[in-house]
Amino acid sequence: MVQFVNIHTHNFNDTGLSIINLFPEDIKKIKKNKFYSAGIHPWKVGNINVYEQLQQTERISKQENILAVGEIGLDKLYPDFDLQKEVFLKQIKIGETVRKPILVHCVKAYSELAEIMKKENIKVPVIIHRYSGNITIARQLIRFGCYFSFGHELFNTKSKTPGVFKNIPSENIFLETDDAKTDIKDVYKKAAEIKNADTKQLVISVFENFKKVFKK
Repeated sequence: MVQFVNIHTHNFNDTGLSIINLFPEDIKKIKKNKFYSAGIHPWKVGNINVYEQLQQTERISKQENILAVGEIGLDKLYPDFDLQKEVFLKQIKIGETVRKPILVHCVKAYSELAEIMKKENIKVPVIIHRYSGNITIARQLIRFGCYFSFGHELFNTKSKTPGVFKNIPSENIFLETDDAKTDIKDVYKKAAEIKNADTKQLVISVFENFKKVFKK
């Protein structure tokens, strides 16, 4: 049955076909009837025992209802960038080991991400959540097979995000609520409006992307 897919949310009470974000220490919050992603966020790398949490991430990621490794990534607005990159690369390897997609947080580091995509020849699907880059970078990353997820920024008419979203092929997109209190159905409605598309068709398209990426 076709469903609204929420590819990334921090709301542990989210229902439906939602992937709830976990940090490694959240393992006790996992419920059998829900889907999750798990990973070390780049904001946290300087304040944790990295080796211990990498081990925990790999253990958690093997569970059946952990669908992706993430959110992981790079953020130049936060310190310890070299350590961020090291931890990111190690978690990419975890994703490849458990054969699950990775959900990427990337802020002001798209050139570094593109270089990693080129150099590492990543075998699992890569989804960049809350994409904030331009269309030129997006097209470059599409060549590496990346997917892009969008959320409440689609409602911001002063942002470049709606225009970027409009020009990314539907076969490369996902939608999300992230940490906003927006209803995922409203995100789909706005996304369809921007693409001048039928909402039902967009739901089907994103659901097909989900099946392809997560083999569901």
